[in-house]
Amino acid sequence: MHHRLVLTTLLLLAVPVLCTAQYRIRSGMGVLAGPQAATWHSEAVNYRPVPGATAGLYVPLQAGGRVELQPELHLALGGASHEIVDGNRYVLRTLHAVLPVALKYFPVRGLSLQAGGQAGYLLLARSDGQDANLLLNTLELGVHAGVGAGSQEGFDVTLRYYHGLSNTLLEDRTQYPSARSLQLTI
Repeated sequence: MHHRLVLTTLLLLAVPVLCTAQYRIRSGMGVLAGPQAATWHSEAVNYRPVPGATAGLYVPLQAGGRVELQPELHLALGGASHEIVDGNRYVLRTLHAVLPVALKYFPVRGLSLQAGGQAGYLLLARSDGQDANLLLNTLELGVHAGVGAGSQEGFDVTLRYYHGLSNTLLEDRTQYPSARSLQLTI
């Protein structure tokens, strides 16, 4: 089941690239990086944000006069923290390979509104120096929305909010947390 979901996600991300292969693309590949505040959301536990970062590559594909489809591939350092009963703070750090696909609309030159889906694959999870990979689901799915400003020279600044839709804990029957992040990329 897990492998089918990964293959389906990769196929859905590859189709737009294959469909536009015969068209001249005005944009090329770009690099993005920036800080992010990451946390989990649960009705049962009050999680707090942890500072993180994201960096990767993107390929904007022209889909019309004011529309772009932008698949990306990056590494994202995130996680969450919360207070334990004895007053100590529990901090979990994660490293994901993230594959977002954004549909970008340009209402005016230099300004974009964007939304899309995102899949993340857990590469590493640590808490208090211990391996925590076995506590978390390997695949994470969600949606994102944001706004961006850019110049003709290719310098872009984007503010994006990610809302996870899948449970982050593997054997969870009480908390059902999902990931959240706010990132600023250049």
